[in-house]
Amino acid sequence: MKNHRICYGVLCLISLFTYIIVNNYISLAFFAVLMIFPIASFATQKFAIQSFSLDIQAKTSCYVNQELPIKIEIQKKNSILAGPVFVHLVFENILYGSKYKQTIILQPSEKKNMQFTYPLHMKDCGNTKISVESVNCMDLLGLFQTKHHVSKVLEVLVYPVQIQLNTLLQRKPETITDGELYDYAKHGQDVNEVSGLRDYTEGDTPRSIHWKLSSKLDNLVVREFGYPSNYNTLILYQMAKTVNGVTISNNLNNAVLSLCASLSYSVLEKNLEHQVGCMFQGELHSNPVTSLATYDQMVLNLLCSPIEDNTHSNDMVYQILHGNLTAEYTKIIYITPEYDESSIRQLARSVDLTIIQLVEGKLPEYINANGYSVTSINIDDYEEKTHNISI
Repeated sequence: MKNHRICYGVLCLISLFTYIIVNNYISLAFFAVLMIFPIASFATQKFAIQSFSLDIQAKTSCYVNQELPIKIEIQKKNSILAGPVFVHLVFENILYGSKYKQTIILQPSEKKNMQFTYPLHMKDCGNTKISVESVNCMDLLGLFQTKHHVSKVLEVLVYPVQIQLNTLLQRKPETITDGELYDYAKHGQDVNEVSGLRDYTEGDTPRSIHWKLSSKLDNLVVREFGYPSNYNTLILYQMAKTVNGVTISNNLNNAVLSLCASLSYSVLEKNLEHQVGCMFQGELHSNPVTSLATYDQMVLNLLCSPIEDNTHSNDMVYQILHGNLTAEYTKIIYITPEYDESSIRQLARSVDLTIIQLVEGKLPEYINANGYSVTSINIDDYEEKTHNISI
């Protein structure tokens, strides 16, 4: 608007000097028209945006690096042509604690009801709030603007990329007698889950006899009940703006979320209960994953929990060892962009440990992992090349 006013002012001065030099009615008429135009444009704009209203709608979720179509609807009472409309949006990402602004320029027509669709590039995972900071309506000459306040806030969940992983188990995780899933290689006393049928043998409890089937076969048949199992595996992920003094980009943190969610889903497909968590302010914040419903809730919690500004893997290992977490979990899968070998080696003495390291650029040529396994993944092409992970 400032540039428009400067240009228009220069044009008016040129017209005035021309009239002074030439001194004829044509130059005078042209100068008079230039003086009248701004007043007419301002009055037209005021009348055109009478009872002006604006509404914004968008989908509640999308995947990272996708285009989110945002729908903007403008309503006014008359059919007078209005100037451009500047919609100033503010994006607040709860996960990364970041804010940025974006301006959308719309050119309304003479219609009373207008709809516009504008694609927004969602570059980071997390719960993102999109709010309308202000709406500025310009006149046709771009010399004046009218500011409107629109109270509208949208919340969009930007999910990480889902990768189809084939998880290879190096060993069968240990179990404890508690949980919703069942170990079909071992029989128990949970009458809610039948794992098989067999002939009656002396010592079987009468409540296990399948009376209806026994009457048909003229032979006692008993039901073998399921053995509930809770696989005490922890998928531990690390996200921060700085890890071990190294600045971590949002792209790297997005990849950590993607691998964490994809690995959890792959492990769940193998009927393995597990926990997914991270260290935040010295405490383990974990989410149980026992079904698709708890998996969805876990991903939601990941997207809505802010990350730390600065963390160190030594602190994480200290909290695990001194928090007696090695007695609770027998398998830890550690997904991180950075780790300290000395502290990780100490942790590997107490727990079965697998590290998935995400890196930007060239992969390390050789990793001397004594007592634990390390899988390095390049985030530049992990979506296309990461299919099998051994834990």
